This record gives sequence, C-alpha cells and structure tokens, in this order.
Amino acid sequence: MWNTAQLALANLEAAGLREVVYLPGQESYTARNASYWSLTTQLHPWAIIQPRNPEEVSRAVKAVVATPGCNFAVRSGGNMCVPGSNNISDGITIDLDLLSDITYNPESQIASFGPGAKWGDVYTQMTKYGRMLAGGRDGGVSAGGVMAGGGIAFHTCRYGFGCDQVLNFEVVLADGRIVNANKTTNPALFQALKGGGNNFGIITRFDTVTFPVGDIWDCTLVYTQDRVAEVADALVDFVENLANQPNDHMFAMWAYRTGQKEEPIILNFANLDGEENPKTLKRFLNIPSRKKAMFTTIPAKTRYQLVASGNHDAWYTVTFRADPDLILKASTVFATLKTSLQLRLYPLQDHFQITMFLQPLPTSFASHSQARGGNMLGLEHIKYNSILLLCSTKVESAEVNAKIASPALRSAMKEFESYAEAAGGLAKFQYANYAHHAQDPLGSVGTENIRFMKGVARQFDPQGVFQRRVPGGFKLDNAQAANELRLKL
Repeated sequence: MWNTAQLALANLEAAGLREVVYLPGQESYTARNASYWSLTTQLHPWAIIQPRNPEEVSRAVKAVVATPGCNFAVRSGGNMCVPGSNNISDGITIDLDLLSDITYNPESQIASFGPGAKWGDVYTQMTKYGRMLAGGRDGGVSAGGVMAGGGIAFHTCRYGFGCDQVLNFEVVLADGRIVNANKTTNPALFQALKGGGNNFGIITRFDTVTFPVGDIWDCTLVYTQDRVAEVADALVDFVENLANQPNDHMFAMWAYRTGQKEEPIILNFANLDGEENPKTLKRFLNIPSRKKAMFTTIPAKTRYQLVASGNHDAWYTVTFRADPDLILKASTVFATLKTSLQLRLYPLQDHFQITMFLQPLPTSFASHSQARGGNMLGLEHIKYNSILLLCSTKVESAEVNAKIASPALRSAMKEFESYAEAAGGLAKFQYANYAHHAQDPLGSVGTENIRFMKGVARQFDPQGVFQRRVPGGFKLDNAQAANELRLKL
C-alpha cells in the first residue's frame, strides 16, 4: 500500500507536473531549499513543486488536495522567518518563484506582476516608464508575502499599504479554480485578500495602481546612545507631523552584533520629492551624528537596503503610542536583552545579532487605506499616532534559536508590552509580516474583520483546505479576536 508521500507524488505526476517536481537528493531540490532567506525555514518537504504558470498552480493544488492527509505550504520568496510559514516537513511545498513576470500597461497605468517577482525588479521595470508603486522595501524580497500581509512601503505615508494599491488579484482556489477578485468580481474575496494572509487561496498575480516617480534624497544618520532622549523626542515629533507633511519615509534602528562596544542608533530617511535636508528632518539633523546622504532612486535604494540572510532568525512586533517615554523604555529593554544574550550565548557560538526597528504608524496611514476601500489590518481601531516596533535576533544554530534567542526575545518584548499597557500606550495591532510564531496578529484586527474573513473563507474554501491542509502562517481558525475596547488606545 502506498503511503501519503508516494500517493501525492503519483497524483502530481498524473497531473502532468513531473518536470517541475523536485525530490530530496536532486540538485534543484537542494538549491531551492537553500535559497530561503532564513535557516529557520529550511525544512524538509517530500517534494518541492515549481509551477511555471497559474494553470500549473491549479493542477498542483488539485493533485495535493486529492491526496488524503497531504498538507502543503506555499512560498513566494521565502522571506518570512516563522517556521512553516512558507515551507513544510512531511508535506509538499508549492514554490511560486517562477511566477515572476512583470508588465506595465501605459494606457491604464496598471502594473501587473506575479508573487515570485522581486521588488527590486518590479521597481526597475516601473522606472523605465517613469512610474512607481507602493510595495516592499528590500530589493531581494518577493511580492507575494509582502502584499498578502499588508505591505508597508516607502510611499505608505501618501498612499497607504501595498495591499491598498491592488485593483485585482488573480487567485487559485482550493478546488483549483482560477478566479479574479476585484471590486466587481468576487468583491468579498478581494477585500479579504487585502491583509488576510494565506487563508483563502494562492495569489498568482497582482494588478496595482502606479504613480509618477522621480529621484529621492536618501540620508543615514548614526547617533551614539547618549543621544537617545533627543532622538526619541525628534521621532515623536516626526510621527505627529507626518500626516501634514507626507514627504518622507523613515525608520530608526538600534543595532548590535558581536564585538560592538555599544549599540548605535541609526536613522534612515528617504525624502520622496528628492529634497535635500528637508525641514521635516530638522530636529534629527540638529542632533550631533555621523551623516551620509545622496540622491538616488527607489530601485537603487532597494539594492543596498538588504537584510542579511543565512541565520536562524526570530522576530517579534509591538505597536505603541508615539511617546518619548515608551521609546526610552524600548531602548532600555533592548539593551537588557543584548546583555542577557551576550552572557548566555558567548560560550555557545561566536556571533549573534540583535536589531530593533521603530517605524511611524500615524492614524493617517489608516485614513489612506480607508480612502482606497479599506483592508483587513484593523488599523482604524488605533486612535492615536503610533510607532511600529520590530525586534529581531540572528543566531548561528537552530538549537540556540529555539532554546535561548527566540524565548529571550519574546520575554523581553512582553516586558515592554506590559510597560506600554500600564502606561496606556499599547495598541493591540500586531503586523503579521513581523510577528513571532507565538503572536496572534489576526486576533488583533478586530472582531468584525475576523467575522468577515471567516465568512469569506467558508464561501471560497468550504472544506477548509487553507485552514487545515496549509498549516503554516497565521490561521483564521486560530485567531483569538481581541476585545474591541482593548484595540482602542
């Protein structure tokens, strides 16, 4: 009697997919598994299938779903570090890397691209036409995961999240049907896909709006830790004024890697109008720092703004009110976590890295989204200008990550969450693309959004394939919708 793996492979071959099915031991299998950004997600599927078009995605889904007990994972770029989010052990991984075509229609000014398209390539293509779109900020990251989770972009301060720019999704459903979802065709599915993750089907094409583009002014400022209070004040001022002057993309980064004497604070800005030393950045520029600035383009910026790969990674996200005291507390928690990891990891490995990013999340971002029809992120519940925090660790071994780094990160961030909540400044929003596997980002979007998305899932996936047969990612069936009152600051 055949086992589940043998039956799945037989069904894939019967579907005419033998040429694009890679098995353990084959060079193509090894290469695709090694291409994951994080070692944390390099698992051991029974096979990796690389469809070349939506029709092959459809055939793959039907073959796998027809195999009793066979689970599967869906990968676009493989950049999320949550184990199982884009790969699987004891199942089949559907790898969408070859769905990477990028086209532009000059008449409609619509860009179309597959989930495997890299953002650096998308932007390079668009600039040939003098156009741009709101998408990912790392040139090596693929489109699928970024857009399905929301998509913070360089231009979010003006246009909202990446998912808000989508006019149409092409989707393969659990029964293999290939459908379009937009405002007039399958409108409920269209709405649910804007931030709903991998709960409804496999997106095989995005059609998005574009806008004119020019050069940007890119500036990096490096501060020492004794300037943290000044940086915190300047950051809050920037966030509070971003809605009135939506000219800049910015993040602040606390960074430490083995051997550094202290963690520097790094500010990176991009003035979207190409204005040098704009007044919006005056408070930051007045703080003593090391400065590097240049005029560049979005495609060029994404080529050098790449997050290092090849480690075991853990991420955790917190959203909190824009308040200098909370930024100072986050800085203190970061420093304590660094010291703790130094003491615990030094005998076990030579190198580790810890990073904390702070990004603006003013209420205007939600307003931009609502002006474009809204999404599933639940940002409309946050009533004050906020800051989105991402803290991450990078270590060399799976055991160190699982037993030390990831639990320590979670513990430190929960300490910060408790402090922010006691101060009345914790927003319950958790950005899925940054979340730890122990977090519940879908539970933070609000009960109405959860109810709506569950209804859409029942309509388009009545057998619950993407809830139970695709175990990776954050599932609607596992979401514990936060109390609406607790979503409000």
